[in-house]
Amino acid sequence: MQFFTERKEKMKNESVAVLDIRSSEITFLVGAKGVNDTFVVYGVKSVPYDGYDAEGFCDENSLKQAIIAAVDFVRQRYEGTVGKVYVGVPSAFTSVTTRGHSAAFPSKRKIGAADVAALYDKAFDCILSPRVCIHRSDMYFSLGDNRKYFGENALYGAYTSSLQGGLCFYFVDEAFYNLLNGALRAAGIEQAEYLPVSLAQALYLLPQNRREGYAVLLDVGLVSTTLSVVYGNGIVREESYEWGLGYVYACLSEKLGVDYERAAELVSGANVARGENLDEPLGQTEDGKPYSEKDVNEIIKFALDALCEKVDGFFAKHYRTNAAFIDVNPVAVTGEGIGRIMGELGHISTRLNRITQMVYPELPYYDKPAFSSRMALLNMAIQQTKTENWVQRILKKFGGKRQ
Repeated sequence: MQFFTERKEKMKNESVAVLDIRSSEITFLVGAKGVNDTFVVYGVKSVPYDGYDAEGFCDENSLKQAIIAAVDFVRQRYEGTVGKVYVGVPSAFTSVTTRGHSAAFPSKRKIGAADVAALYDKAFDCILSPRVCIHRSDMYFSLGDNRKYFGENALYGAYTSSLQGGLCFYFVDEAFYNLLNGALRAAGIEQAEYLPVSLAQALYLLPQNRREGYAVLLDVGLVSTTLSVVYGNGIVREESYEWGLGYVYACLSEKLGVDYERAAELVSGANVARGENLDEPLGQTEDGKPYSEKDVNEIIKFALDALCEKVDGFFAKHYRTNAAFIDVNPVAVTGEGIGRIMGELGHISTRLNRITQMVYPELPYYDKPAFSSRMALLNMAIQQTKTENWVQRILKKFGGKRQ
């Protein structure tokens, strides 16, 4: 009994707090790593707010109040203390800069963590950006023999006279950064670390062997959608669009003259893969005109096609001349805006002429695409904490301290 009590306390001491910001709600969560790649969640609260668009948050005060409410709710029920919070930054507020860099050594040497850190630092110095860099990751590394390595741990101990890397640097929008710092201080939290949530999802939802080719991740929210191309442990390129499940509701509302609640009901009962018995009336518009299941399906398909056009445009713009290695890979789809309409993945797949696959956390209760971002963020925060603790232990051993 004492063992399990000590184990429970140890896990609580190793817990982390994360703030997941989606386009329609925020989620504050405190959790720790469990057994068999699971998580233990000690407290979680989701609060809706006014969201954001291409110009920023629709109502900054709405965001602040949502954060304060979620933090207060979890704190009142969590027996531990909440210090640092890891904030997931949506791709709409991040930018990714990729950089290839190399280092040559006078003679062969054994590669260690300091060599990799120096490569990152020198590559970052070449970017000369005044923006706030929140994270860095590798697409790949290679040594003097030209073999590729995915992940820096694979390099350690290898002897080489040169080190190359395809590196990614993630920058946060300054207005977002300042706004969130102020909102967290208002919630009583003084320390925050920012993480790119699209990268967190890619690393958590897509297995490494899939990322060693060019993987594609489509994260569909209620108001915003992000398309990311992933290679190794980095984001090669990504774009965000003002499109989400809410766009489908809006199309139904506009074309049928129904309110938001009725549009949501029509979506939940729709099946865009059906092709028979679609003419039976489902209701009437405001001017008394009847509409059928066929009408609803056509409007939903029209809305889905708008997303597909954006995805097609992305690949035509960035991968027109070398699309073969992208075309053969499935599009992994996740987010709270997907999985609500029967037959939608099939329609998207047909429209894009690409295989689509829904991805989500393989966890009890959280095995839904709506939970992908928060669980991926929790996973990255836990990994980040382990890395930071390791660095602190090394520095303490040699009498130094982290700045």
